[in-house]
Amino acid sequence: MTPTESREVVLTLSRERLARASSRLERAARDASERILHLKDEKRALEQRLKDLEHLFAQERQNFDQRASLLESLKSENEERAKTFTELQSQLQDSERLLNEQHVKVSLLEVELAERGVVLQNQQAMDQTWQAELNEWKEKTTQLEQRLGNVTSERDTLRANVYDNERRNAQFVLHFTQEDRESAAHAIEVLLNQVASLEEKALASEEK
Repeated sequence: MTPTESREVVLTLSRERLARASSRLERAARDASERILHLKDEKRALEQRLKDLEHLFAQERQNFDQRASLLESLKSENEERAKTFTELQSQLQDSERLLNEQHVKVSLLEVELAERGVVLQNQQAMDQTWQAELNEWKEKTTQLEQRLGNVTSERDTLRANVYDNERRNAQFVLHFTQEDRESAAHAIEVLLNQVASLEEKALASEEK
């Protein structure tokens, strides 16, 4: 083979290699371009995903702040409720203590009331007895008043008779002895004393 032919062969081989290299380079360029486009798409997707995550994070952060505020409010409310419960429990204990004291007082009052009821029954029985005695004394007083009226009437009649007898017998004084006069005077005095005694008893009965 001549040198010219050899150069032609070499040039042909070089052209083929160059063509293959160009083809590979074009494929590599296309692959790189596609790869770049794919990476750009992935970048945009990642950026969008990052934005979505940032927005989601912001929402979650806001929700967390709201939950934290709610928990703080619930904590404060629970503390206030615990304080109120403690106060109510203290009031309940005071109410139970007062209720027990009132129960003891009521029990004592019931006992005292029962005792007073017995005393009242005894007093009522005594009052009934006294009332019966009072009615009896009233009846006796009425009888004594009637007797007093009768005795008074008899006394007045007796005095009138005595005075009338004395007046009638005044003219016959000389016929009575001293002993007769004394006996008559004694009898009159005894009778007057009896009348006075009856009057005193009647007055004493009225005062009772």
